[in-house]
Amino acid sequence: MNLEKKEKVLVLVTAQKNSLRLIDYGFSLSLANDGELHILHVQKGNSVFEGKDTLKRLQELVDYGGRLGACIHVQCDKDVAGCIKNFVAKEEITRVILGEAPQEKKQKEFGEWDRILESIPEEVKINVVTREDVEVQRLIV
Repeated sequence: MNLEKKEKVLVLVTAQKNSLRLIDYGFSLSLANDGELHILHVQKGNSVFEGKDTLKRLQELVDYGGRLGACIHVQCDKDVAGCIKNFVAKEEITRVILGEAPQEKKQKEFGEWDRILESIPEEVKINVVTREDVEVQRLIV
């Protein structure tokens, strides 16, 4: 009897087109490990309708992830890191995929990225995907 925990890959996305690369990376990992793929977008605030293009971009990500067989989750919360922490625990996620913090980020925004990393429990593997990693990954797959 195999008691090893099934790999549950969570891809954290933002409402940006470049999140597709993170989904590709997470899909490859979940496929290679016969695992589940989850995609989570946490909109800071109370509504996904706050940004003018947010809903359209999210729809593209949801459609793409759905075609790959992923479980798609969209939540709104004022505490993004706390929301992610609770989601990881509730869904028993084993690996989290997120993009690197952009180089030209304001200090306040970079702090949010740090809070997200700190919110993920130690036993959960983290893959921070750089732009270069994704290009190499696509050539391999």
